[in-house]
Amino acid sequence: MRDPVYTYCREILPPSVVEHATSLSFTRPGACNLALARGNLLEVYEVGLVMKKSDDEVPSAEYEYRDAGAEEFDLPMIREDQTAPGQRSKNTKQPQLHLIGRWSLHGKIMDLRAVQRGKAQGVDRLLLSFAEAKMSLVAFDADTQSIATESIHYYEHDALKQRTFNDGQTCDLRTDPEGRCAALRLYDDQLAVLPFAAPGDLTAAKPYADSFVVNLRDAGIGVRNVRDFVFLSGYLEPTLALLHEQDPTWPGRAEEAVDTCSVTIVSLDLGRNSV
Repeated sequence: MRDPVYTYCREILPPSVVEHATSLSFTRPGACNLALARGNLLEVYEVGLVMKKSDDEVPSAEYEYRDAGAEEFDLPMIREDQTAPGQRSKNTKQPQLHLIGRWSLHGKIMDLRAVQRGKAQGVDRLLLSFAEAKMSLVAFDADTQSIATESIHYYEHDALKQRTFNDGQTCDLRTDPEGRCAALRLYDDQLAVLPFAAPGDLTAAKPYADSFVVNLRDAGIGVRNVRDFVFLSGYLEPTLALLHEQDPTWPGRAEEAVDTCSVTIVSLDLGRNSV
């Protein structure tokens, strides 16, 4: 048998649709990077500025789209300044995307978020989620010019699985604006919380602490059937806004049940692993 055997499928063409994107300083401190998720492909670009002879010229076909081998793409519709076209100088800077790396991962990326450490704390990291209930923290290795996995977190345990009204698996990721933790939504009304080391803490052996799972239904806060959630900024503790629906309904019952969703604000106690 000359042809290899593919157990599940054989990829003929790589994914081309961008499903998730985020900006961060991934490759070096102060860098302006763009991370894209295309199915199981992770791409990282760096945004740079290059000089153009004339800013008012109509871009040619070669200017708008370059050969894929060059791994550089001009952005003619994005300008560095907001000056009127007639007042711009002839030599202006044009943003350009330069491909740093493209990596094929073992699974479709369901979501990705930037773990930002601040300008004075070095480079940022990427947090990726995968079906059915997994997430991974990755960093950029400047020596190998590739990504390095710092941690893998697996939550596909029978004790955590439960059937609910909305049984679809989303693997939504959210990060605290202050960089204190991240949360992964798994099996509807459960959150896997991953605390991060405090910025500037040189004593930490690793950039994260042990993760824990919070079952919102058993937390005594009256939350069921979570639809979405987000971290809020400006709080002393990591604080979540939860959009949930206590009594699920559907459009056919619009005359009997309206305004069934509620928003509940809860804070996370990272020391006690609870809400």
